[in-house]
Amino acid sequence: MRFLLAHGYRLEQVERGSRLVLPADESVIRRFRADAAAHAGRDYTVHCWSEATPPPWRDDLALLYTRMSTDAPTAGLEEPEDVWSIERLVHEETSRVGSPRRMLTAAALHEPIGHLVAFTQLSVPAESDRSVGQEDTLVLREHRGHRLGMLLKTANLEYLAQESPGHPSVTTFNVEENRHMLAVNEALGFVPMGYEGAWKRVVPPPEPSNPPV
Repeated sequence: MRFLLAHGYRLEQVERGSRLVLPADESVIRRFRADAAAHAGRDYTVHCWSEATPPPWRDDLALLYTRMSTDAPTAGLEEPEDVWSIERLVHEETSRVGSPRRMLTAAALHEPIGHLVAFTQLSVPAESDRSVGQEDTLVLREHRGHRLGMLLKTANLEYLAQESPGHPSVTTFNVEENRHMLAVNEALGFVPMGYEGAWKRVVPPPEPSNPPV
């Protein structure tokens, strides 16, 4: 910290690493999923798949990936928009073919408009003694307030138990200002395992007092 502060950096964001021991309590997962489904109502339905995105939803998932760079909390880090196209999505998914890891996706379809508006993904290693990685989770800003985050997290944990049981845990990382997602994880049983900081340079580094000749 002294080195970073001396060179013009400021602590901008703190990210919490959390771990959920598996198998998760099935009664807890079912209760939270049922409660979230009741709150979301009939306008939202959950769909789960493994590996490649079904072709009708590729455009929707590309938009969700793009919005990860604009809708997720970034503090003052000023992250640029990271645009995803269908072609980029297909290339990324094709490049994973043959990988020992599997991607499990749960997404929420907004029935009145016929588009996906939220998603979450788990990266599952082939070895059952290794932890599962929680990847991106996002609910579009205009669809927040319906407990879709909880709905999708619980749906994907149930999907994981069905598709690839036996893993010891799920690990995830969330920024501390994302209080809503942290509350979802805490309710499901995730506990902190570590923290990391993101630093931003706010002033130029000092000029050397005796520059080399």
